[in-house]
Amino acid sequence: MKRTLLLSCLLAIVVRTAFSQTAFTPGSLSVLRVGDGATALGTAALPVFIDEYATNGTLIRSIALPTALAGKNKRLTLDGNTPGASSYEGLLSLSQDAKKLSFAGYDAAVGTEALVASESEEHNRVIAVIDGAGNINTATSLNIYPKVYVSGAVTDGNNVWVTGGNSNIYATTIGSTSANSIIARSGRAIRIFKNQLYASQSSGVAGPLVTIGDGLPTAGPQKAVALPGITINGTSPTGREFFLADIDNAVPGCDVLYIANSGITDGITKYSLVDGSWVSNGTVKGQYTGLTATVSGKEVTVYGIKYGATSSELFKIVDNTGYNGSISALTRTVLAKTAANMVFRGLSLSPQKP
Repeated sequence: MKRTLLLSCLLAIVVRTAFSQTAFTPGSLSVLRVGDGATALGTAALPVFIDEYATNGTLIRSIALPTALAGKNKRLTLDGNTPGASSYEGLLSLSQDAKKLSFAGYDAAVGTEALVASESEEHNRVIAVIDGAGNINTATSLNIYPKVYVSGAVTDGNNVWVTGGNSNIYATTIGSTSANSIIARSGRAIRIFKNQLYASQSSGVAGPLVTIGDGLPTAGPQKAVALPGITINGTSPTGREFFLADIDNAVPGCDVLYIANSGITDGITKYSLVDGSWVSNGTVKGQYTGLTATVSGKEVTVYGIKYGATSSELFKIVDNTGYNGSISALTRTVLAKTAANMVFRGLSLSPQKP
């Protein structure tokens, strides 16, 4: 009897420990990393990881994405450094309820050459969805974006929206093998704020960030609407990840925007919604891909990824200037750097268990 009780207690401890090791730490950051350090960054497929970091830069753990087929789960790999494409790949999005992290890659074996230029029929574009317990779903496998990169994805828990290439934004569902175009427009990062779908882009005249349709559309054709006041000044916008916050109670809805972009300001730019128009509050200069933030009262802590072809950094910027305050004088605090033959891409707050 005592032996049975002891074994039961030990089993309970093991189960509890295993479960706690798979769950994300509340308030942590998730960083998409390409490369394991063993192979040089290039145009061939490399393994992908989600590195979980504490907000002080301490690495908590690394989650490897599948590199072999496993049941319904497909492989998910990304290239290391394809000129003109790699900085648009591996962008992360968190569902509006903060329960699911999603992103896109390729169903290709590690080492597959010319990954971005591959036919999507041969190497489907795959959507990964990871929940707060660390469960990975890569069953969503799509024949879209042939011979061009896939950038990002976001889910509401059932529906999925996918961006990439230079032509369409697609809608599908988790586990599906087909998708439909909802708008003929390029997209980079795609996220949901206050039940509205937003996408950053690299072409068009509507600026680096647009709304897509009304709410969360799953059928097309939809319209892309520019955020009033944000212009591209005759250059091509190349927005990447972004974050919208509601800071000022006197302004309905989201009233502050942070976006990583180039072609306009080359950096992270802050905008505030003033009298119905988005006004620039300055830029922290540099080349960036990933971006997320946390809000505490009037203070916003912005976390970002400084992009480099062979190395990158996770950093933070503490913005205590509030609504419509300038960030031009603010500086970055580096939290972590990649080792050789590794590069960071997207960034998000980690998904949380229900």
